[in-house]
Amino acid sequence: MADRWTVQLNNYLQERQALHILSWGELLVGPPGNREWQMTCVINGESKGVGVAATKGAAKNKAAKEALAALGQPV
Repeated sequence: MADRWTVQLNNYLQERQALHILSWGELLVGPPGNREWQMTCVINGESKGVGVAATKGAAKNKAAKEALAALGQPV
């Protein structure tokens, strides 16, 4: 499953009735012609993970994995 970490993070927060504290920041980074997405996972106003990849979904997935680790979840 390509979005495994994003789904796992959503499930983790939903089980705790805390999905409302999750938000995402997005930014295109890099030089023209070689841009990548930088996604930041923000939980309760605090950055918990950042992912950079060629696609927004892949970057979001990397950020979700970092966030899960920051929350003490096995990754």
